[in-house]
Amino acid sequence: MQEIKLAEIDLNLLYVLQVLIEELNVTKAAQRLNVSQPAVSRSLARLRTTFNDPLFIRTSYGLSATARTESIAPYLVDILKGLESLVQPPQFNPEVSQRRFVLSTTDFGTLTVLPKILDDFYHQAPNAVLEVKHWREETTFELDVSNIDVAIAVISKEPPNSIRAVRLGTDEMVCLARADHPDLQDGLTLQTYLNLNHAQVVLGTSERAAVDKVLDKMGHKRAVSIILPNFVPAVKVVSNSNLLLTVPRLFTAEIATNCSNLKAHDLPFETSSFDYSMVWHERYQFDLGHQWLRGIIRNAFTANDIS
Repeated sequence: MQEIKLAEIDLNLLYVLQVLIEELNVTKAAQRLNVSQPAVSRSLARLRTTFNDPLFIRTSYGLSATARTESIAPYLVDILKGLESLVQPPQFNPEVSQRRFVLSTTDFGTLTVLPKILDDFYHQAPNAVLEVKHWREETTFELDVSNIDVAIAVISKEPPNSIRAVRLGTDEMVCLARADHPDLQDGLTLQTYLNLNHAQVVLGTSERAAVDKVLDKMGHKRAVSIILPNFVPAVKVVSNSNLLLTVPRLFTAEIATNCSNLKAHDLPFETSSFDYSMVWHERYQFDLGHQWLRGIIRNAFTANDIS
């Protein structure tokens, strides 16, 4: 098979060839191309050398395509359309888009974030698909090799330089327990918090939560009786036991609408606030569809005044 040397092919000649096929007349082709007739003749001479074929035969009524030209014509149309799409500015129209967007978050994020964005998402892009994947602590560091568009989570470690991040809101931890918990009728004290057993949600590899590090500095330690990988099952466990569950305040606001038998208590010691962030890989930074999705998410947090 003969080696094709693309570097020796002038792609501009392909458009000249297409116009010649459509007009079958050098003069008319020159008028469409806004060049002189000799310029088209020179281009045709180069095309004949490139394809090693006369391409057109002169007749009394103009040009007649050779068999080689007729075989090229269908492919040439597709090639030129492809090149045109390649160099045109990117476009994204949510109204007609059928794109699949992948969001990674925890079950807590699914419960609190999705209701805030779904109305706008499907109102603007009724044919698009939103897929939610489970977030792990390592997800932020794997965005370069995953198909995840956006992750929404609390970032506990400094992400790589290739990861972009935007702060969406700030939150704090509170303690969730049964509303009729026999030991909390007079409120939650530090001693009660330390004496009672706890359920703990672990999303990554470390079983030590930020609250445990705060207690360490105070010289205290709490008793964790059960460790779970998700927030929603942990709530179910707490609602049917005397266990305590330390969770973000935003989460308790969402849970309260469905679990009236649960009550949130302020922690009886001071802890630091933390941020929710939206993160994505820099390869999506200028993708118009991705920019649209990020705007939907940012607007949802702003509209709900999550500060």
